[in-house]
Amino acid sequence: MKRFLFLCMWGLGMNVSGQSSFQIDHGPYLQEMRQDGVTVVFHTSKSSFSKLEVRERGSSASQSYYEAAHGLRNADAQFFKIRTEDLKAGTEYEYRICTKEVKSFQPYKVVFGDSLTSKWYSFKTIDPHQKGASIFITSDIHNRPELLEKLLRYCDYQTCTSFFYAGDMMNYMEKSSNENPFSAFIDTSVKLFASSVPFEVIRGNHETRGNLARTFPSYFPKSDGKVYGSYLLGDVMVVMLDCGEDKADSHPVYAGFTDYSAYRVEQRKWLEALVKSKEYKKARYHIVICHFPLAIPEEEAKKNVFWGWKEVRDTFLPLLNKADVDLLVSGHTHRFFYHAPNTVENTFPMLEQGYDSAVRLDLSDGKISMKVVNKDGKKIYDKILKIK
Repeated sequence: MKRFLFLCMWGLGMNVSGQSSFQIDHGPYLQEMRQDGVTVVFHTSKSSFSKLEVRERGSSASQSYYEAAHGLRNADAQFFKIRTEDLKAGTEYEYRICTKEVKSFQPYKVVFGDSLTSKWYSFKTIDPHQKGASIFITSDIHNRPELLEKLLRYCDYQTCTSFFYAGDMMNYMEKSSNENPFSAFIDTSVKLFASSVPFEVIRGNHETRGNLARTFPSYFPKSDGKVYGSYLLGDVMVVMLDCGEDKADSHPVYAGFTDYSAYRVEQRKWLEALVKSKEYKKARYHIVICHFPLAIPEEEAKKNVFWGWKEVRDTFLPLLNKADVDLLVSGHTHRFFYHAPNTVENTFPMLEQGYDSAVRLDLSDGKISMKVVNKDGKKIYDKILKIK
């Protein structure tokens, strides 16, 4: 319960004094878009009871959805994660939020305050027949939302179909910090696109640090409760690997609080099953995104400190080398670097997009066009890959 209260007061940006108006103060933003559903996430400025109304575009009939667990609808809360289900694939929908303030919640008496209904927003479920994609990827923003907005605009975000953040979007998940996921990057995403097109977050090592790191999955809910996962976007398979920390679990700085070695074994078993699946095999394009590059610079390897990073490479690279990967995109090193196939024990291309840059991938006609831009909008790399 204490952790949940901290989540509301710190991570969800609650101003505990001086709130006069009842409003949706963060979001809505979309998560886990599938062919048959999506999760809508938002935060209200005061405790409330909320629902979604969803309708197919062009229809006047709507269906209501609530966040519920164990027979109880989420109420007297500020943070909501409402999942829609049983939608049609490749179909346009509209949704709005209906919420009312809960002023008092007693066992046999509830007192409501103000109520509000948002405007209608729109989204389109995943189309299984979609060919290709336009994908935006960045990482290592480190609580610089103004840079994120610039990079999105430089990459012409309005024409992107998918958005992935490859870790270290923040410095720490810490209640004493002056940053939180909303101000660091979620609010900027909502401002530009995220109420209609989802973004997905691949956790970086900085998001694993701090006394609120365990709340990270709450912001980016998944039906299976995992941080790692995959998406089949038409004929494009995107695999998201969760790297954890870069040092060994036994390192004193972690105080015995981490168990990433076992977690990587769990993840490898999942990955082994994924690459054998019909979904994976039927995809034309295979993109992998993870925070750590699966190549360690020689000067870093000599330090013999980043044992966790090495374990990530040794755990996943041999398997991916046999999985028909077309491109792996990572961050972490705060540099731009392109590894051609067969240069660092890799059978596929690997791109490190750096501290002040983003990459746009345009996948079509059996090719992947890569464009990397820096913080000034300058194109620093441009390459076309032919898939296998």
